Amino acid sequence: MPALVATQRCPLCERDAALARELYPIGPAGVGIGRCERCGLAFATSGATAAELGAEYDARAARDRGEGTAASAVGRARPGVARKRARLRLYDRLSHGRIRSPHPGSRALDIGCNTGLLLDALRELGYRTEGIERSPAAADASAAGHRIRRADIEGASDLGVRFDLITMTHVLEHLRRPVAALEWVRRHLAPGGLAVVEVPNFDDLARERWGLAYRPLELGDHLSFFDRRTLLRALERASLATLELWSAPQAGSLLFPSLLSGLDLGLGLLRRARGGRDAPAPVGDASRVRGGGRLGRLTERLLDGLDRVDPALEGVFGAECPWGANLVALVGLEDAPSTV
Repeated sequence: MPALVATQRCPLCERDAALARELYPIGPAGVGIGRCERCGLAFATSGATAAELGAEYDARAARDRGEGTAASAVGRARPGVARKRARLRLYDRLSHGRIRSPHPGSRALDIGCNTGLLLDALRELGYRTEGIERSPAAADASAAGHRIRRADIEGASDLGVRFDLITMTHVLEHLRRPVAALEWVRRHLAPGGLAVVEVPNFDDLARERWGLAYRPLELGDHLSFFDRRTLLRALERASLATLELWSAPQAGSLLFPSLLSGLDLGLGLLRRARGGRDAPAPVGDASRVRGGGRLGRLTERLLDGLDRVDPALEGVFGAECPWGANLVALVGLEDAPSTV
């Protein structure tokens, strides 16, 4: 069980965390969830230390490299980039075509770029690509030809350059100071620039069914659990203008997280049966399915097939469906016109 640090203040409005209303009591992972009654944000009662998380990310990167997911030579398509291209097509549609046609010399920055697959797809569109990554996965992104930086996006550091496009996908929920990170994004956007912020949606329909056992909660790692309202509030606090906020349901995110949650639960019950009644049920044992190797490649093919159902789901439930599993916000500087 990793060492946990108690959450002292609401990550969004900094109200005393002890005043939050309990949503879920502390569970087997040693973490519960409360909701701030001032701003409405749901947040974890505690999270792993930076050292613990860093060690976990390092181990994950080393494992993926051993399973053959490391970067190949520059100019060759790497496994997994096709799904990043598909994600970029969604972002481009939401931007009304602004992303796919960068002007000469446009810079793109991916925060938390991992091995740089999204940067690969951005480079194909013509962007000069940079990433921020602290784990050993940065070596793979660098080997793929991208400039990789180490920067504290919750602090006051300035890279000395502005970017036409900044992507931050599934990063904000990990941070102890998410508004500070969004302010960092604002300071690094070029005039007329665009940022994409993607987070899990706490109002996800499956979360209500699984509770603390729901795999995407990533208890111990994720600290903030945004819904449409609280994500908009975080962006507003950072003085960013929200241009689009999308949360359509997708077939993969309807099916796969629940399968992982069920597998986690089954593995936990098995371990408890072997280790005694009081043995804690592990959280996240099924997370490795999305990694490299043969099983990871099979998973990618399954998800590719599920992706084909997404347009029909969006057509039925709409792009602002409150219980879609993910929230995607397209934001700009405050003088940009907002459509939300």
